[in-house]
Amino acid sequence: MAGSSRLAHALYRLYFRFWVPTLVWAATRWPRALMYWMARNLVMLPFNLLRGKYLKAVKGNYARILGLPATDRRVRRAAWHMGYEHAYHWIDFFRWSQLPIEHLLEQVEIEGEEHFRAARASGRGTLLITAHMGNPEVGATGLGRHVEPIHVLYWRDRFATAEEFRTRMRLRGNVHGIAVDASPLSVIPALRVLQENGILAAHGDRDFNDQGWPCEFFGAVTTFPPGPFLLAVRGDALIVPTYFLVRPDRGYRAIYEEPIETRGAGAPEARALSAMTTWLARLEVRIRAHPEQWYCFYPFWPAPAARTSSVER
Repeated sequence: MAGSSRLAHALYRLYFRFWVPTLVWAATRWPRALMYWMARNLVMLPFNLLRGKYLKAVKGNYARILGLPATDRRVRRAAWHMGYEHAYHWIDFFRWSQLPIEHLLEQVEIEGEEHFRAARASGRGTLLITAHMGNPEVGATGLGRHVEPIHVLYWRDRFATAEEFRTRMRLRGNVHGIAVDASPLSVIPALRVLQENGILAAHGDRDFNDQGWPCEFFGAVTTFPPGPFLLAVRGDALIVPTYFLVRPDRGYRAIYEEPIETRGAGAPEARALSAMTTWLARLEVRIRAHPEQWYCFYPFWPAPAARTSSVER
């Protein structure tokens, strides 16, 4: 098994070294329909066939979200559709990062802009909390180029080539990454952004370091990252749930929801947890409406045995 894992890792490195530079080059030169076809048939089809454990995990996630057996055709369809949307996500990110901002703005409709404007007018920092859903990378570059600089919290990609090109495309859009890790010192630049009344964006749906807080989500308990919410509390920031969803015509729908307040009585951890649970309740609504646009290739909820042993400890 170890040898198989090393071989797979080597193939991934080769894939990213070839595919990502090619994708960046072709994004504004080749027809988008052709690139979508390639993404479906040359990327996701072999990936799902050769790496079946990921497809199995996706089906398990969608079974819970849709309330259906993992073998149901609607679950299978949603799982494959999600894989396609994730592949399109990268094509569109590289495409719109290189085209004039006016071209992108023509493709975007905005809902709840008054919530974003009110947060910015408050004189406090703004945390745009989002999920691995739709195309937040395109949304961030559009906002950074059209409104003001955006700082984004992220975990480094294990593939250096993918990380390099993502950073390059972000900078084109006036989006500045803040890499975080297990060290509490890594979030100091992010805290400074909020304290200086800037905009910080973060994903609030993926517990990357297994240090998350347990919360109920779609009827079962799993863990979520407390970091963004603690930053908002300690930086006296407003939290604006934000989504950048893909419309059926491949245009975009930017959604800003009513801000979540972080001030109030209680310890910072309690206020952060309150903000997190409010966010998760809203996120459930969005995922139910657009399940195929929420990206996760790993089992999102722990197996019952793992959950029980964790509680017993």
